Amino acid sequence: MRFRCKQMLVCCADFKSLLWIAKYFALTGACWALHATHSSSLCVVFMRIVVLSYYSFAAACITHNTMHTRCFSSTTAERVYRLLLTMAYGHPVSTFVPGHNLSHHRHLQSKRDPMRTGLVSYKCHILNLLLFQPTVAPEVARMDMRYTHLQRDQNMVYYTHVCTEWAVLVASQCACLLCDWRRFGLYLLLPHLFAQWAIVSMNLIQHDGCEQQTKSTTTNGVTPVNYNTSRNFTGALVNFLTFNNGFHTIHHLYPTMHWSRLPHEHDKIKHNIHPQLNQASMPAYLYTTFVSPGTRLHYLGGPMLSSGDEGGNDQHDDGSCADWIQDHKASKTQLSTRTHPLSPSRPAGKHAVSRRLAAVFGAGAGTWDPLLTSIKTHKPPSRPNPTCTHALEK
Repeated sequence: MRFRCKQMLVCCADFKSLLWIAKYFALTGACWALHATHSSSLCVVFMRIVVLSYYSFAAACITHNTMHTRCFSSTTAERVYRLLLTMAYGHPVSTFVPGHNLSHHRHLQSKRDPMRTGLVSYKCHILNLLLFQPTVAPEVARMDMRYTHLQRDQNMVYYTHVCTEWAVLVASQCACLLCDWRRFGLYLLLPHLFAQWAIVSMNLIQHDGCEQQTKSTTTNGVTPVNYNTSRNFTGALVNFLTFNNGFHTIHHLYPTMHWSRLPHEHDKIKHNIHPQLNQASMPAYLYTTFVSPGTRLHYLGGPMLSSGDEGGNDQHDDGSCADWIQDHKASKTQLSTRTHPLSPSRPAGKHAVSRRLAAVFGAGAGTWDPLLTSIKTHKPPSRPNPTCTHALEK
C-alpha cells in the first residue's frame, strides 16, 4: 500500500487533502438534496452553511499548498485534481500564481506585493480585517488578467489551464444556478465567498505589524535571513483544520516545502523568531487584536505607522528575486516547465520577454534580463528537501 501511495502521490500526507475535498462534495450534495426536507428550519440551514463554508475554506488552504507543491505524480491526475479544487474553492486555482507565488512571496509587504497589509488603514481595526479582501481584490484581479494575457501572447500552457478552470467553474455554477437558485446561493455561493475572503484575510492576520522582507546584503555578499516577517499560530487544532497554514515563517523561507513538514521544520527555527510572532491560540489573538482592546500594533508593541503602505520598498529588485522561481522550477512544483513565466514555448527575443514581464510586474525591462540566463546557468540555493517525510521513507 505504501509503495502504491508513493506512485500516486508526491506525499502520502496528501491523502488527508483528498479526503477533505471528497467530504466537501459529499456534504454539498447532501445539503442540496436535503434542503427541501428541513427548509423551514433556519437553524439547520445556517449550520449547513457554516460547515460548507469551513470545507470550502479548507479547499482554499489545500489550493494554496498545492500551488506550491503538487499533489500527484501524474500530470493528468494533477490537472483533474486542480479542476476539482477550482469547484470546491470557487475560483480558478491557477490564479494563485501571479498574485501569490510570483508577487507576494517575492516582494513581501513591498509596493509590488498586491496583498500588502498597508493597503487598509481604518482606525477601527476590525474594519481592516473585514475589508482587507474587498480592498485588495481589484488589484489582484488586474494582475491576474495582465499575467494571463502575457501567457497567452507567449503561447504557454498556463493560459490553457486557467481558461479550462474558468470554463469548468462557470459551467458547473451556471448549471447549479439554473437548477435551483436558492440552493445555489446558500450552499455554493456563500461558502465560496467566505473561503475567498478568509484565505486572503489570513494574509493580514499573519503579516500585519511584522517586519518587511529585506533584500539587502552584507559586506561578504550574504543575504541575512529575517525571521520576523510573518506571524505563526502553533495551536494543534488550527493547523489540523488549515493544513499547517499556521506555520508561516518557515513557509516563506521555503515555499516549496511540503505542508506536512512545516511543524517539524518550524521547531528548528522558532528560537530565531520573536516570541510575539509565535502565537499559541489564534482565537485569543483575534479577540485581543480586533475586538478588545482592538488596537493595531507593531509586533514589538509600538503603534503602527499611519499608513502602512508607506513602508513599501521597491529597491534592490534585481536578479535575486529569481531565487524563488528557480526553486519553484527546480523542485518541479509546476505541472510543466512551460508554465514558468520565463520559458516560452516559441523563440522570443530576450529583451522582448523582459519588457513583457516588466509590464506585468512593474519592474524596469533591464531588471528581468539576468533571469533569462540565470535559470540555465545557476543552481537554486541549498535548502531542505521539499518533499515530505513519508516520501523519504524506503
